Amino acid sequence: MKVYVKLFALLRQHHPGPNRSEPLVVELPAGATAADLVPALHLPEKLVRHAFINNQQKTLDTPLNDGDKINLFPPVVGG
Repeated sequence: MKVYVKLFALLRQHHPGPNRSEPLVVELPAGATAADLVPALHLPEKLVRHAFINNQQKTLDTPLNDGDKINLFPPVVGG
């Protein structure tokens, strides 16, 4: 299946392309979860904490579907 991934904040530095705001197209096997994107994109595991799938906050163990749009975020701090 094919999903579209955008990286935010500290994760953006791991985007391989020249335009870091463009989504990455990632091929994953059926049954893959948002957590499977971490090794697929060579992201530091400690930096991926939040996923929004089709604009809804989900856990990283949420199964993905073909065509999903995933936004990945590092831990969020501030006030």
